[in-house]
Amino acid sequence: MDPVTAGALVTAVNAAVSGAGGEAGRRALESFGTLVRRVLRRGEGEGEPAGEPEPVAIPYDDGERLRQLADLLVERARQDPEFGRDLASWMREHGNPAGEADAVHNTIAGNARITGSVIQGRDFHGPISFG
Repeated sequence: MDPVTAGALVTAVNAAVSGAGGEAGRRALESFGTLVRRVLRRGEGEGEPAGEPEPVAIPYDDGERLRQLADLLVERARQDPEFGRDLASWMREHGNPAGEADAVHNTIAGNARITGSVIQGRDFHGPISFG
């Protein structure tokens, strides 16, 4: 199993947040909150409290704090193989934005030199012409 990286985790959380208006996004954020509580409560020496779990404020609108949280979770995943498996499982399930599981990501990068027309995309319908 590939190790979870902080960058990939931040991307997955952002993907879950972008879909949070729907049921799947809400469930993704709830399950992520459960993982975060496991790490934060362990740091305080507490287990899950009885009854309804307290919500965790995920700093998805603060890139620096979200990255710090991701770093903490990735470090805990390295130290605790069971948590690492659970975090990796969450990423596999929720790592792509809703509707992008088979998305194509076209890229021209690096020192590429384009000398003609380029078409990038997926599932084209109809003619394409360059006038």
